[in-house]
This record gives sequence, C-alpha cells and structure tokens, in this order.
Amino acid sequence: MKKTISMLLALAFLAVVPGSAFAGGRGYYGHGGYYGHGGFGAGAFFAGLLGGAILGSVIANSRPAYAYEPPRQIWVPGHYAARYERQWVPGYWTREENPAYGDDDDGNYRGARAWVPGHYEDARVEVWLPGHWEYGG
Repeated sequence: MKKTISMLLALAFLAVVPGSAFAGGRGYYGHGGYYGHGGFGAGAFFAGLLGGAILGSVIANSRPAYAYEPPRQIWVPGHYAARYERQWVPGYWTREENPAYGDDDDGNYRGARAWVPGHYEDARVEVWLPGHWEYGG
C-alpha cells in the first residue's frame, strides 16, 4: 500500500511541476513558430530528478509479500569429530643417545640421562557430537 501511494504522489508531482513552468510565459509564438527557452526550465529538471529518485527508491525497495521464507532447519545426525585438547604430560627421565655409538643397545647405557620437565602437549581426541537441528540454506 505504501508503495502504491508513493508512486502516485511521485507521478502527480511530475505531472504538476512541468505544467507550472509555462505559467511565467517565457516563450512566445511569432513568425514561423515558437520562440522560447527550449523547455520547461531548471525547476522542472530538478523536479524530474527528485521524482526519478523517489520512483527509483520505491521500486528498488519493493518486494512481494510472499518473498520471505523462514530459514529451513536441517537435521545433522550424531557423529565423531576430531578435536585437539591440551593435556598435561608429567616430567620424566629419558636417555640421550650418543651418536658415536649408533643404535647398538648392549645395556651399558652409553648415553646420559636427562630430566624432561612436565609440559602441555596438544593431543588429538575423538569427541561424540549428538544429533541436532541447524538452520541452513
């Protein structure tokens, strides 16, 4: 309803304003035709721009009442998903290998023992996500 009223007002405005440009009697008829300023004047030009802007905005913002659809809901079934969690690894003793001896392990522990302090590590964990509804397109 607003669209119709706006369009009628804009058309009425465009119809009335150019006619009022002749009220001043700017031109005259003489020998061989009309001698005037060649149109409706600057006021009519700006009125046309204003009316065009009004019509353009009304048409651009118009959309049918049935165009709106609510977003559809989609069922996502339950599934496992991989997550990374930070887990604490307590400190431990390890043996540093001596590269001069290679991989020979004869029980003599040629490498030196070293303490590795406790730290966090990112560990991959499988997590169950239950089924749920999501809004989708």
